[in-house]
Amino acid sequence: MSSGRGLVALFLVVTILPALALVALGVRLAEQERIVAGQRRRQSLESAADLAVRVLEQELALLRRKVAAEDWDDLPLPGDSAALTIRGHSVRAFPVGRLPYLPSPPPLEEIPEGAFTEAESFEFAKQDPAEALRRYSGLAASHNPGIRAGALLREARVLRKFGRSDEALAANQRLAEVRGVAFNGMPVDLLARRSRCTILADLSRRAELVDEAQRIREDLGAGRWALDQASYERVAEQLQAWLGTGIAPGPAQAALAEAAVWLHRRWTTTPAGEFPSEGTQVLREVFVLWHSQGDSVNALLAGPALVERRLMRQAAAAVRPIQLEAGVKRPPDGMRVQRSAAESGLPWHLALASDPNEPLQDPVRNQLLLAGFGLLLLLITAGSYLAWRAVSRELAVARLQSDFVAAVSHEFRTPLTTLAHLNDLLASGSEPPAETRHGYYQAQARATSRLRGLVETLLDFGRMEAGRQPYRFEPLDAGAFARDVSEAFSAEASERGFAVEFHAYDGELPVLADAEALERAMWNLLDNAAKYSGDSRRITVEVRNAGGCAGIEVIDYGLGIGPEDQSRIFEKFTRGEAAGEHGIKGTSIGLTMVRHIIEAHGGEVTVNSAKGRGSTFAILLPLKR
Repeated sequence: MSSGRGLVALFLVVTILPALALVALGVRLAEQERIVAGQRRRQSLESAADLAVRVLEQELALLRRKVAAEDWDDLPLPGDSAALTIRGHSVRAFPVGRLPYLPSPPPLEEIPEGAFTEAESFEFAKQDPAEALRRYSGLAASHNPGIRAGALLREARVLRKFGRSDEALAANQRLAEVRGVAFNGMPVDLLARRSRCTILADLSRRAELVDEAQRIREDLGAGRWALDQASYERVAEQLQAWLGTGIAPGPAQAALAEAAVWLHRRWTTTPAGEFPSEGTQVLREVFVLWHSQGDSVNALLAGPALVERRLMRQAAAAVRPIQLEAGVKRPPDGMRVQRSAAESGLPWHLALASDPNEPLQDPVRNQLLLAGFGLLLLLITAGSYLAWRAVSRELAVARLQSDFVAAVSHEFRTPLTTLAHLNDLLASGSEPPAETRHGYYQAQARATSRLRGLVETLLDFGRMEAGRQPYRFEPLDAGAFARDVSEAFSAEASERGFAVEFHAYDGELPVLADAEALERAMWNLLDNAAKYSGDSRRITVEVRNAGGCAGIEVIDYGLGIGPEDQSRIFEKFTRGEAAGEHGIKGTSIGLTMVRHIIEAHGGEVTVNSAKGRGSTFAILLPLKR
C-alpha cells in the first residue's frame, strides 16, 4: 500500500507538475497569438464589409434604372421573380402566369346588356323560351365579341332549361372561344368552361368532366386569365370538387402574390403625390424595388434566386475569399462582421466571415504546438494509467493474499483446536474409560488426516502453479471412475443429509488420466456442491458422451453463481459472492487446482449457473483413440 502511494506521489512530482506548468505556458502563448491573429482577421473583414456595401449599392442603382425604363428583356427573371406595372388601379405582371392572381386585374370588355332586352322579355316576361332561344341564336352570329358572348351565354342557359344538355355543351364550347370579354368581371371563356364542367357533372360523365377540369387547371396555372384573389380561390374550390385535388400556388408564387398585394395596397391608399418615387422593401423572402412616375408604378419582385444571382454574387466575387451572407432575417451569431440594414442603408442584413478552411494562424506552428501538447498529454495519461494499474494490482494482490491467509488459517485452526483439546483431556491425569479413549484417538486421527490433507493441498497447488506437478496417465473408464468417486463421496456426505444421484452413460468412455489427480478434481467439485447447496440436500452426477469427449457433470440445486463471478472463480485466491454472503469457508484455491488438473489432461472445465438456481460444473476429457 505504502509503495503504491509513493509511486503515485513520485509520478505527480516528477512528471505531472512540470508538464502542467509547461502546458499552462503553451496555452498562454497560443492564446496571445490567437488574439493578435483574430484582430488582423477582423480588420480584414471590416474592409471587406465596406466593399460589399459599395458593390451592392452600385448593383441596386443599375436595377433602379432598368425598372424605371421597364427594361425587362435585358433582365432575365428566374421562376421566383416577376415584374409588375400598376396604372391607375389595374395591375399587369410579367412574365404572364408568374403570379397566380393579381391585386386588381386589367378590366375586360363587359357584355352589353342592352342588346338582349327584347330577347330576354320573351324568356322571362312572355314565358316564351323557344322564341327567346331563336333570338339568342340569331344574336350569337354577331361579329361583335361582346354581343356574341352574351347571346351564347343566354342560349346555353335556355338549352339547359329545356334539358338539351349536349346542345348546351356545344354553346358553351363556342363561348369558350371568345376572348377579351367579361361577365361581371369574370372572363366569359372561363365561365363557359366552368359551365361545361357543371353540365358534365350533372350528367355523371366523369371522364369528360375530369378532362375538361384538368385543362382548366393547366390554363389557370399558365396564367391564361388575369384574376383577382377571390376569383382565383373560387375557381380553385370548384376544381377541388371536380378533381379531388385543387390548385394551390407554390411558396415562391404565393410570396410574389403577397408582395404584389402589398405594393398595390400601398399605392392605392397613399394620397396622390405622396407615394415615394423610389423605394425598396423586403417581404418574407421577396425583395421589392419600385419606381413611380405620375399615375403608374413599375416594380421588380425579386425572389431569393434573383437576389443571389444578380446582387449577392457580384458582392461575393468582390470580397472573395471572404464569405458573404445576406438575408432578411438576423444573421447567425459567430466570428464574423455584420452590417445591419440601418447601418448600410441596404434592404438586407449582411454578414461576412472568412473562409472556414483558412487557418487563423500559421499551420506549421499550430501543428508543432499541438504535437507537443499531444505528446505531453500522452505521457501524462500513460503515466497515470501505469501508476493506477500498479497500485491497483498491488492492492488486489495484497487483499487476495490476506483473504487466502485468513481462509487457510481458519482451515488449520479447526483441526489444531481439536488436537489441542484432546491432548488436554488425555494429559489431565484422570484415565478415561477405554471406549472414550478410543473415541479420542479416532478424533485425533481425523484431525491429523485433515491437517495432512491441507498441507498436501498447499504443496500440490504450489507445484501446479510452478508447472512441476507430476501426473501418471493410465487408461480408465470415465463412467466407472465417476461412479466410484460419487459412491465414496455419498458415503461421507450422507452423514450431513446429502443424497448423491448418479446417472451413468450407456457404454464405455475410455480416457487417459491420473486417477488420483482426477479424483481430487471431482471430489473438489462434489465438496463445493455440498457447500453451496443451501437448503437443498440433493446432488446429481451425470456422465455423458460430449462429442468426442467424456463429460462428467456435477450438479447442485442451491445458491448458484452470478454472471459477474463465473469468469473469476477459477482464478487463485478468488471466492464468489455467495461465499461471503453465507459465511462458507474454504481455501479459495480448490477450483484453481481443478482447472490445472483438467488442463493437464488436455480437457477443460466449465460452469453454467444462475443465482438461486444451482450450478452445473462439467469436466470434459478427450476420449482415448
